[in-house]
Amino acid sequence: MVALGVAAVGHGETKVTGGRFWHGPDKTRMVFDISAVTTFQAFVLMSPDRFVIDIDNTILDGGLPEPKGDTSPVTGVRTGQPESGVLRVVLDLKRPVKYQVFVLEPNSPYPYRLVVDLFEADQSVVKPMPELTTREDDYLVIIDPGHGGEDPGAIGKKGTLEKTVALGIARRLKRIINHDGRMRAQLTRNGDYYVTLRGRVRLAMSLKADAFISIHADAARRRSARGSSIYVLSQRGASSEMGKWLAKRENAADLAGGVDIGEQDPGLQKALLDMGIDWKIKESKILAARILGELKKAGQVHSKKVEEAGFAVLKSVDIPAVLVETGFITNANEEKALTTALHQERIAGVIFRGLDLYCDQDPRCPPVNQKRSLYEVRQGDSLSLIAVRVGSTVEKIRALNNLPSDVLRIGQKLRIPSS
Repeated sequence: MVALGVAAVGHGETKVTGGRFWHGPDKTRMVFDISAVTTFQAFVLMSPDRFVIDIDNTILDGGLPEPKGDTSPVTGVRTGQPESGVLRVVLDLKRPVKYQVFVLEPNSPYPYRLVVDLFEADQSVVKPMPELTTREDDYLVIIDPGHGGEDPGAIGKKGTLEKTVALGIARRLKRIINHDGRMRAQLTRNGDYYVTLRGRVRLAMSLKADAFISIHADAARRRSARGSSIYVLSQRGASSEMGKWLAKRENAADLAGGVDIGEQDPGLQKALLDMGIDWKIKESKILAARILGELKKAGQVHSKKVEEAGFAVLKSVDIPAVLVETGFITNANEEKALTTALHQERIAGVIFRGLDLYCDQDPRCPPVNQKRSLYEVRQGDSLSLIAVRVGSTVEKIRALNNLPSDVLRIGQKLRIPSS
């Protein structure tokens, strides 16, 4: 099988100035930064297995990365010149693959990009979603860390990436939910790779989730802007200029993330317009209000009301869905805080408490476990982390449990102060 790339040839030689690997659960992606679009041919060879791409009228003007991780099918990267003016890149493979190749227009901070996606040979190029074993009575919460992989999201002055902050908070929220046991949690991504906006929605729909929470870190032109916000889907337009600007930026994430915009999913598009949207928005507002109430108790909020905007990732039919902006990564003080384990744990705990309050009024949700007043210490716990997680203080927990010091042991049972 040979893929022919047909694109306008730029004036002069095109340069490959660098590249990146991204390893996800369904594919390995290699991205080439190129100075202009050009023509290319891609094909696979066997005995041994290799993927080859010949890029016309192109020279290598920077280093190419080596693959990392045991799960990647790529074992090495080689370059050559089979004929004058042609740059050949060879990916040595552990096993046969399928592939797709496409070019993306410049999207800050990236120039033109040539994207190579490698799939298992027995896997469809259409992305399968990860499976989750659930019981019939599970109350399933899908947690969506925004951005990932080729899409960094907002970038702070010190170089902090929104995608990294979002994943850190999302992982902590998942652990809190699953440890509590009342609900179950699943992430849309569990590493530094990109999942399309449609893919995030499709996961929630396919698993018949009961709630969807998308985690982000805000950005603003005004660097003094600070505080957290929470959004629900609007069918009528954004409730603020900030919401309109954020939705426009977030909805363009697929371009930054490296998605072939030729992809179509008419079944999903029809589903997004299905009945039940009014119920979903009503429930989303209740969930958002519960989380916002807890955010107000924990610190400064940017908006004191639930905001509305047309975020594509919130269009999960019949699933209450909210998007939490956890702070402004463009604010120097909040950027610094968002990188710390303590602050990320505090935010995750706040979101959990809001979700838990929503669960109290949702008849689909199981009752509270009567043992919740006791907390069992796990590996990696500290009194400070436990305190921010449950919305208390080190002093209160220490006094309630007559602790002579902050030293804990795994398996130790701690009584938690009532809120």
